[in-house]
Amino acid sequence: MRRTGYILVCALVIVLVFTGTVMGAEKKPTTVAELALYQGADRQQILEEGAKKEGKLVFYTSGILKQAVRPVVDAFERKYPFIKVEIWRATGKQLVARVSEEYKGRKYLFDVLESTQVVVLPLREMGVFQPFYSPNLTDIEEEAAIKAPAGGVIHAAFRASGIGLGYNTKLVNKEELPKTYKDLLDPKWKGKMAIPGSDTGVNWMGAMHHAHGEEFVKQVAKQNCDVHMVSGRALLDMVINGEYALSPSLFDSHVFKSKKQGAPCDWIPLEPVHVNVGQISLSKNAAHPHAALLFIDFELTKEGAEIHKAAGYSPFHKEVPPLAKAYKKYYGAESLEDVKRMHELFDKLFLKK
Repeated sequence: MRRTGYILVCALVIVLVFTGTVMGAEKKPTTVAELALYQGADRQQILEEGAKKEGKLVFYTSGILKQAVRPVVDAFERKYPFIKVEIWRATGKQLVARVSEEYKGRKYLFDVLESTQVVVLPLREMGVFQPFYSPNLTDIEEEAAIKAPAGGVIHAAFRASGIGLGYNTKLVNKEELPKTYKDLLDPKWKGKMAIPGSDTGVNWMGAMHHAHGEEFVKQVAKQNCDVHMVSGRALLDMVINGEYALSPSLFDSHVFKSKKQGAPCDWIPLEPVHVNVGQISLSKNAAHPHAALLFIDFELTKEGAEIHKAAGYSPFHKEVPPLAKAYKKYYGAESLEDVKRMHELFDKLFLKK
Protein backbone atom coordinates (compact mmCIF):
# COMPACT_ATOMS: atom_id res chain seq x y z
CA MET A 1 0.00 0.00 0.00
CA ARG A 2 2.79 2.39 0.89
CA ARG A 3 4.63 1.67 -2.36
CA THR A 4 1.43 2.03 -4.38
CA GLY A 5 0.61 5.30 -2.61
CA TYR A 6 4.13 6.60 -3.22
CA ILE A 7 3.88 5.80 -6.94
CA LEU A 8 0.51 7.53 -7.18
CA VAL A 9 1.84 10.64 -5.45
CA CYS A 10 4.87 10.78 -7.77
CA ALA A 11 2.66 10.33 -10.80
CA LEU A 12 0.37 13.09 -9.59
CA VAL A 13 3.32 15.47 -9.04
CA ILE A 14 4.65 14.73 -12.52
CA VAL A 15 1.25 15.35 -14.06
CA LEU A 16 0.82 18.61 -12.15
CA VAL A 17 4.28 19.85 -13.05
CA PHE A 18 3.86 18.91 -16.69
CA THR A 19 0.35 20.36 -16.88
CA GLY A 20 1.44 23.57 -15.18
CA THR A 21 4.33 23.93 -17.59
CA VAL A 22 2.12 23.40 -20.60
CA MET A 23 -0.54 25.73 -19.27
CA GLY A 24 2.11 28.35 -18.54
CA ALA A 25 3.43 28.00 -22.07
CA GLU A 26 -0.07 28.32 -23.50
CA LYS A 27 -0.59 31.57 -21.62
CA LYS A 28 2.47 33.18 -23.15
CA PRO A 29 1.59 35.39 -26.13
CA THR A 30 2.63 33.99 -29.50
CA THR A 31 0.66 36.18 -31.94
CA VAL A 32 0.22 39.93 -32.37
CA ALA A 33 -3.32 39.65 -31.03
CA GLU A 34 -2.27 37.68 -27.95
CA LEU A 35 0.65 39.99 -27.24
CA ALA A 36 -1.47 43.12 -27.68
CA LEU A 37 -3.96 42.01 -25.04
CA TYR A 38 -1.51 40.30 -22.69
CA GLN A 39 -1.73 41.47 -19.07
CA GLY A 40 0.61 39.08 -17.29
CA ALA A 41 3.00 40.27 -14.58
CA ASP A 42 5.91 39.64 -16.96
CA ARG A 43 4.45 41.83 -19.74
CA GLN A 44 7.17 44.50 -19.53
CA GLN A 45 9.92 41.90 -19.56
CA ILE A 46 8.40 40.13 -22.55
CA LEU A 47 8.01 43.40 -24.46
CA GLU A 48 11.57 44.55 -23.81
CA GLU A 49 13.11 41.20 -24.69
CA GLY A 50 11.08 41.05 -27.89
CA ALA A 51 11.84 44.66 -28.79
CA LYS A 52 15.59 44.05 -28.44
CA LYS A 53 15.30 41.36 -31.09
CA GLU A 54 13.13 43.54 -33.33
CA GLY A 55 15.37 46.58 -33.01
CA LYS A 56 12.91 49.05 -34.52
CA LEU A 57 9.31 50.03 -35.22
CA VAL A 58 7.63 51.80 -38.13
CA PHE A 59 5.54 54.79 -37.09
CA TYR A 60 2.97 56.50 -39.34
CA THR A 61 1.78 59.92 -38.20
CA SER A 62 0.04 63.08 -39.36
CA GLY A 63 1.46 65.06 -36.45
CA ILE A 64 3.82 68.00 -36.90
CA LEU A 65 7.34 66.59 -36.73
CA LYS A 66 9.20 69.37 -34.94
CA GLN A 67 6.35 70.40 -32.67
CA ALA A 68 5.21 67.08 -31.22
CA VAL A 69 6.34 63.95 -33.03
CA ARG A 70 10.11 64.30 -32.84
CA PRO A 71 10.24 65.29 -29.13
CA VAL A 72 8.21 62.21 -28.16
CA VAL A 73 10.22 59.87 -30.37
CA ASP A 74 13.51 61.25 -29.05
CA ALA A 75 12.39 60.73 -25.44
CA PHE A 76 11.23 57.19 -26.25
CA GLU A 77 14.53 56.30 -27.92
CA ARG A 78 16.43 57.61 -24.91
CA LYS A 79 14.39 55.32 -22.68
CA TYR A 80 14.76 52.35 -25.03
CA PRO A 81 18.06 52.91 -26.90
CA PHE A 82 17.79 49.47 -28.51
CA ILE A 83 14.73 50.61 -30.54
CA LYS A 84 14.98 52.80 -33.63
CA VAL A 85 11.75 54.54 -34.64
CA GLU A 86 11.29 54.93 -38.39
CA ILE A 87 8.86 57.82 -38.96
CA TRP A 88 6.68 58.33 -42.01
CA ARG A 89 4.83 61.61 -41.74
CA ALA A 90 2.01 62.63 -44.10
CA THR A 91 -1.34 64.40 -44.22
CA GLY A 92 -4.43 62.54 -43.09
CA LYS A 93 -5.57 61.86 -46.66
CA GLN A 94 -2.13 60.56 -47.60
CA LEU A 95 -2.10 58.24 -44.59
CA VAL A 96 -5.46 56.74 -45.51
CA ALA A 97 -4.41 56.31 -49.14
CA ARG A 98 -1.07 54.74 -48.26
CA VAL A 99 -2.39 52.27 -45.71
CA SER A 100 -5.26 51.35 -48.05
CA GLU A 101 -2.86 50.59 -50.90
CA GLU A 102 -0.52 48.65 -48.64
CA TYR A 103 -3.30 46.43 -47.36
CA LYS A 104 -4.67 45.83 -50.83
CA GLY A 105 -1.20 44.67 -51.84
CA ARG A 106 -0.79 42.70 -48.59
CA LYS A 107 2.19 44.82 -47.59
CA TYR A 108 1.95 45.47 -43.88
CA LEU A 109 4.56 48.13 -43.23
CA PHE A 110 3.40 50.23 -40.29
CA ASP A 111 3.41 49.06 -36.67
CA VAL A 112 1.89 52.08 -34.95
CA LEU A 113 -0.28 54.85 -36.40
CA GLU A 114 -1.34 58.09 -34.80
CA SER A 115 -3.74 60.58 -36.29
CA THR A 116 -7.13 62.23 -35.78
CA GLN A 117 -10.72 61.08 -36.16
CA VAL A 118 -11.03 61.59 -39.91
CA VAL A 119 -8.08 59.27 -40.48
CA VAL A 120 -8.65 56.48 -37.97
CA LEU A 121 -12.38 56.19 -38.76
CA PRO A 122 -11.99 54.89 -42.34
CA LEU A 123 -8.98 52.77 -41.42
CA ARG A 124 -10.89 51.25 -38.52
CA GLU A 125 -13.72 50.32 -40.86
CA MET A 126 -11.13 48.67 -43.13
CA GLY A 127 -10.11 46.50 -40.18
CA VAL A 128 -6.41 47.35 -40.09
CA PHE A 129 -6.15 47.89 -36.32
CA GLN A 130 -5.58 45.45 -33.47
CA PRO A 131 -7.23 46.07 -30.07
CA PHE A 132 -4.63 46.40 -27.35
CA TYR A 133 -4.07 46.75 -23.61
CA SER A 134 -1.76 49.15 -21.83
CA PRO A 135 -1.29 49.43 -18.06
CA ASN A 136 -1.30 53.22 -18.57
CA LEU A 137 -4.90 53.30 -19.78
CA THR A 138 -6.01 53.82 -16.18
CA ASP A 139 -4.06 57.10 -16.12
CA ILE A 140 -5.91 58.77 -18.99
CA GLU A 141 -9.42 60.22 -19.06
CA GLU A 142 -12.15 57.66 -19.65
CA GLU A 143 -13.33 59.38 -22.85
CA ALA A 144 -9.86 58.99 -24.32
CA ALA A 145 -10.08 55.21 -24.71
CA ILE A 146 -12.18 53.82 -27.57
CA LYS A 147 -13.04 50.34 -26.40
CA ALA A 148 -13.09 47.36 -28.73
CA PRO A 149 -16.17 45.07 -28.64
CA ALA A 150 -14.17 41.93 -27.81
CA GLY A 151 -11.87 43.54 -25.21
CA GLY A 152 -9.05 46.04 -25.04
CA VAL A 153 -9.13 49.40 -26.79
CA ILE A 154 -8.92 50.08 -30.51
CA HIS A 155 -7.60 53.64 -30.08
CA ALA A 156 -6.27 55.68 -27.16
CA ALA A 157 -6.23 59.48 -27.25
CA PHE A 158 -3.18 61.24 -25.84
CA ARG A 159 -3.53 64.85 -27.03
CA ALA A 160 -6.19 67.25 -28.27
CA SER A 161 -6.30 70.52 -30.15
CA GLY A 162 -9.30 72.73 -30.84
CA ILE A 163 -10.15 74.63 -34.01
CA GLY A 164 -11.08 78.19 -33.11
CA LEU A 165 -10.34 81.82 -33.85
CA GLY A 166 -6.69 82.79 -34.10
CA TYR A 167 -5.70 86.40 -34.59
CA ASN A 168 -2.80 88.79 -34.93
CA THR A 169 -2.61 90.79 -31.69
CA LYS A 170 -0.97 93.73 -33.50
CA LEU A 171 -3.73 94.05 -36.07
CA VAL A 172 -6.91 93.55 -34.06
CA ASN A 173 -7.98 94.11 -30.47
CA LYS A 174 -9.51 91.24 -28.55
CA GLU A 175 -12.62 93.35 -27.85
CA GLU A 176 -13.33 93.63 -31.60
CA LEU A 177 -13.17 89.90 -32.29
CA PRO A 178 -16.11 87.63 -33.10
CA LYS A 179 -17.08 85.76 -29.93
CA THR A 180 -19.54 83.32 -31.54
CA TYR A 181 -20.11 81.75 -34.94
CA LYS A 182 -22.98 84.20 -35.47
CA ASP A 183 -20.56 87.11 -35.04
CA LEU A 184 -18.75 85.94 -38.18
CA LEU A 185 -21.72 87.31 -40.14
CA ASP A 186 -20.83 90.90 -39.22
CA PRO A 187 -20.33 92.81 -42.51
CA LYS A 188 -16.99 94.18 -41.28
CA TRP A 189 -15.45 90.70 -41.63
CA LYS A 190 -16.59 90.16 -45.23
CA GLY A 191 -13.61 89.32 -47.42
CA LYS A 192 -11.19 89.66 -44.50
CA MET A 193 -11.09 86.12 -43.14
CA ALA A 194 -9.01 83.19 -44.32
CA ILE A 195 -9.61 79.47 -43.88
CA PRO A 196 -7.63 76.38 -44.94
CA GLY A 197 -9.01 74.18 -47.70
CA SER A 198 -7.74 71.07 -45.92
CA ASP A 199 -9.56 68.81 -43.43
CA THR A 200 -9.12 71.59 -40.88
CA GLY A 201 -11.45 73.85 -42.84
CA VAL A 202 -13.98 71.07 -43.31
CA ASN A 203 -13.96 70.29 -39.59
CA TRP A 204 -14.42 73.97 -38.71
CA MET A 205 -17.43 74.13 -41.02
CA GLY A 206 -18.73 70.85 -39.57
CA ALA A 207 -18.85 72.30 -36.07
CA MET A 208 -20.88 75.28 -37.33
CA HIS A 209 -23.17 72.93 -39.22
CA HIS A 210 -23.65 70.83 -36.12
CA ALA A 211 -24.55 73.89 -34.03
CA HIS A 212 -26.55 76.01 -36.47
CA GLY A 213 -27.46 73.97 -39.56
CA GLU A 214 -26.79 74.21 -43.27
CA GLU A 215 -28.57 77.51 -43.91
CA PHE A 216 -26.33 79.26 -41.40
CA VAL A 217 -23.22 77.78 -43.03
CA LYS A 218 -24.42 79.15 -46.37
CA GLN A 219 -24.59 82.63 -44.83
CA VAL A 220 -21.03 82.34 -43.52
CA ALA A 221 -19.88 81.22 -46.97
CA LYS A 222 -21.26 84.48 -48.38
CA GLN A 223 -18.70 86.34 -46.26
CA ASN A 224 -16.21 85.46 -49.00
CA CYS A 225 -13.54 83.82 -46.90
CA ASP A 226 -10.22 83.40 -48.71
CA VAL A 227 -9.53 79.68 -48.95
CA HIS A 228 -5.90 78.56 -49.03
CA MET A 229 -4.97 74.97 -49.84
CA VAL A 230 -2.53 74.80 -46.97
CA SER A 231 -2.43 73.30 -43.50
CA GLY A 232 -3.79 75.09 -40.44
CA ARG A 233 -0.20 75.63 -39.31
CA ALA A 234 0.72 77.35 -42.58
CA LEU A 235 -2.35 79.55 -42.39
CA LEU A 236 -1.38 80.67 -38.88
CA ASP A 237 1.97 81.79 -40.29
CA MET A 238 0.06 83.97 -42.74
CA VAL A 239 -1.84 85.54 -39.83
CA ILE A 240 1.37 86.07 -37.86
CA ASN A 241 2.99 87.70 -40.89
CA GLY A 242 0.11 90.14 -41.17
CA GLU A 243 -1.43 88.83 -44.39
CA TYR A 244 -4.69 88.41 -42.46
CA ALA A 245 -5.83 89.85 -39.16
CA LEU A 246 -7.60 86.64 -38.18
CA SER A 247 -8.82 83.21 -39.14
CA PRO A 248 -11.75 81.44 -37.46
CA SER A 249 -10.23 78.04 -38.22
CA LEU A 250 -6.87 77.77 -36.46
CA PHE A 251 -5.66 75.21 -33.93
CA ASP A 252 -5.13 76.36 -30.37
CA SER A 253 -2.04 74.13 -30.17
CA HIS A 254 -0.37 75.93 -33.06
CA VAL A 255 -1.27 79.37 -31.75
CA PHE A 256 -0.18 78.65 -28.16
CA LYS A 257 3.14 77.26 -29.36
CA SER A 258 3.84 80.30 -31.54
CA LYS A 259 2.68 82.70 -28.82
CA LYS A 260 5.06 81.05 -26.38
CA GLN A 261 7.87 81.69 -28.87
CA GLY A 262 6.99 85.39 -29.02
CA ALA A 263 4.77 85.59 -32.10
CA PRO A 264 1.99 88.26 -32.06
CA CYS A 265 -0.95 85.85 -31.95
CA ASP A 266 -3.61 84.54 -29.64
CA TRP A 267 -6.68 82.26 -29.75
CA ILE A 268 -10.27 82.19 -28.50
CA PRO A 269 -12.89 79.44 -28.82
CA LEU A 270 -16.04 79.74 -30.91
CA GLU A 271 -18.33 77.15 -29.36
CA PRO A 272 -18.80 74.35 -30.01
CA VAL A 273 -15.12 73.89 -30.81
CA HIS A 274 -14.25 71.07 -33.16
CA VAL A 275 -11.61 69.13 -31.27
CA ASN A 276 -9.04 67.08 -33.15
CA VAL A 277 -8.07 64.13 -31.02
CA GLY A 278 -4.66 62.59 -31.53
CA GLN A 279 -5.20 58.84 -31.19
CA ILE A 280 -2.70 56.02 -31.28
CA SER A 281 -3.43 52.62 -32.78
CA LEU A 282 -1.68 49.28 -33.32
CA SER A 283 -1.54 47.45 -36.65
CA LYS A 284 -3.08 43.99 -36.57
CA ASN A 285 -0.19 42.88 -38.78
CA ALA A 286 2.60 44.67 -36.91
CA ALA A 287 6.02 43.31 -37.82
CA HIS A 288 7.49 44.77 -34.61
CA PRO A 289 4.67 44.35 -32.07
CA HIS A 290 6.86 44.33 -28.95
CA ALA A 291 8.48 47.66 -29.78
CA ALA A 292 5.12 49.03 -30.94
CA LEU A 293 3.43 48.28 -27.64
CA LEU A 294 6.26 49.87 -25.69
CA PHE A 295 5.81 52.99 -27.81
CA ILE A 296 2.05 53.03 -27.17
CA ASP A 297 2.71 52.65 -23.45
CA PHE A 298 5.09 55.62 -23.57
CA GLU A 299 2.63 57.87 -25.39
CA LEU A 300 0.17 57.30 -22.53
CA THR A 301 2.61 58.15 -19.73
CA LYS A 302 2.73 61.39 -17.78
CA GLU A 303 6.08 62.11 -19.43
CA GLY A 304 4.50 61.79 -22.86
CA ALA A 305 1.60 64.02 -21.83
CA GLU A 306 3.95 66.72 -20.58
CA ILE A 307 5.85 66.67 -23.87
CA HIS A 308 2.62 67.22 -25.79
CA LYS A 309 1.54 69.97 -23.42
CA ALA A 310 4.87 71.73 -23.91
CA ALA A 311 4.16 71.56 -27.65
CA GLY A 312 0.84 73.36 -27.14
CA TYR A 313 -1.57 70.44 -26.95
CA SER A 314 -4.09 69.61 -24.25
CA PRO A 315 -3.30 66.16 -22.82
CA PHE A 316 -5.70 63.47 -21.66
CA HIS A 317 -3.53 62.35 -18.75
CA LYS A 318 -5.31 62.76 -15.41
CA GLU A 319 -2.25 64.31 -13.73
CA VAL A 320 -1.51 66.89 -16.45
CA PRO A 321 -4.01 69.79 -16.62
CA PRO A 322 -5.13 71.17 -20.02
CA LEU A 323 -3.76 74.39 -21.49
CA ALA A 324 -6.99 76.19 -22.27
CA LYS A 325 -10.04 76.88 -20.14
CA ALA A 326 -12.90 74.47 -20.60
CA TYR A 327 -15.14 75.03 -23.61
CA LYS A 328 -17.96 73.16 -25.33
CA LYS A 329 -16.47 70.46 -27.56
CA TYR A 330 -17.58 68.77 -30.76
CA TYR A 331 -15.71 65.65 -31.86
CA GLY A 332 -16.90 65.57 -35.46
CA ALA A 333 -18.80 63.20 -37.72
CA GLU A 334 -19.30 59.68 -36.46
CA SER A 335 -19.56 57.87 -39.79
CA LEU A 336 -17.83 57.89 -43.16
CA GLU A 337 -21.10 58.93 -44.75
CA ASP A 338 -21.24 62.06 -42.60
CA VAL A 339 -17.58 62.83 -43.29
CA LYS A 340 -18.22 62.58 -47.04
CA ARG A 341 -21.28 64.82 -46.75
CA MET A 342 -19.32 67.54 -44.94
CA HIS A 343 -16.54 67.45 -47.54
CA GLU A 344 -19.07 67.76 -50.36
CA LEU A 345 -20.78 70.70 -48.65
CA PHE A 346 -17.46 72.46 -48.01
CA ASP A 347 -16.43 72.03 -51.64
CA LYS A 348 -19.77 73.35 -52.84
CA LEU A 349 -19.93 76.41 -50.56
CA PHE A 350 -16.30 77.43 -50.07
CA LEU A 351 -14.33 76.05 -53.01
CA LYS A 352 -16.57 75.90 -56.07
CA LYS A 353 -18.02 79.36 -56.09
